[in-house]
Amino acid sequence: MEKKPIYKTIITLVVLSEDEIPEDMSLGDIMYECDEGAFIGGGIDKTHTVLKGEAAVAEIKKAGSTPDFFQMDDEGNEIEE
Repeated sequence: MEKKPIYKTIITLVVLSEDEIPEDMSLGDIMYECDEGAFIGGGIDKTHTVLKGEAAVAEIKKAGSTPDFFQMDDEGNEIEE
C-alpha cells in the first residue's frame, strides 16, 4: 500500500498592537482588527512540509482528528474504497 501525503502548512502572522492580544481571541477577530480596527498586520510567512506515514498520522491526531478523515489507516496508508 502507498503512503498518502498530507501537507502541513504553518502560517505566521505578525501583528502590532498597543495591548496584548487575548489568548482566546479568534484568528478571524484578529484579522478583522488588522483590516478594520486597532491592529497592524505586518505580514504573513508560510512554511510547507509534506508528511507521510506515521508522521502524518501523528500530526492528524495532534490536531484532534483521526486518519480516516483523510481516508488513511493508522499507519498512513491510503484506504481504498
